[in-house]
Amino acid sequence: MVRGYFLTRLIKVKLLNNKIVEYIDVVDRNDEFVKTIDRANHMDDEIVRVTGFFILNKEDKVLLQLRSVNKKRYPNRWDCTGGGHVESGEDYLVSAQRELFEEAGIETELKFLDKVFFELDDGRKHFNAYFIGTFDGDIKIDLNEVSQVRAFSKQELREMVKDESKFHPECVYGLKKYVLDVTQR
Repeated sequence: MVRGYFLTRLIKVKLLNNKIVEYIDVVDRNDEFVKTIDRANHMDDEIVRVTGFFILNKEDKVLLQLRSVNKKRYPNRWDCTGGGHVESGEDYLVSAQRELFEEAGIETELKFLDKVFFELDDGRKHFNAYFIGTFDGDIKIDLNEVSQVRAFSKQELREMVKDESKFHPECVYGLKKYVLDVTQR
């Protein structure tokens, strides 16, 4: 599934002055391609594509990650099991599978749930494609990005989402709408 992505990624990611350059696509409000940019030069008012996914274990608990206190945006908040920017030319599913493997060392089938347009409070704009999958096994985390990964029962999460400030906004939306069956306000 993901093993061949490394070769593809070498084509899409360049090394410039000993710095990795990640290319992402800017899209319009219909999710149609506008241009390709260096992610480091992304302006907050440009719409880009991202993914978010939820992994459930055999006990039907939801794995969430606590973002590192060093993260620029939404530090120390609970977030989806993983996700990230869709690289230029990638589709949402390939991006989600790549991110899942990069962030947690997991290879599993992901089911598409929905794609939603977000305008975040900090000015950023995303099309976020949500996915869900199952996995039981060892998870590897990058401590520069994530403080911890924890499995929550759906009942625990129903209580936790009452205080949305504990979560990344795109995560709490996805939890309520697709995982917990809690109506959005």
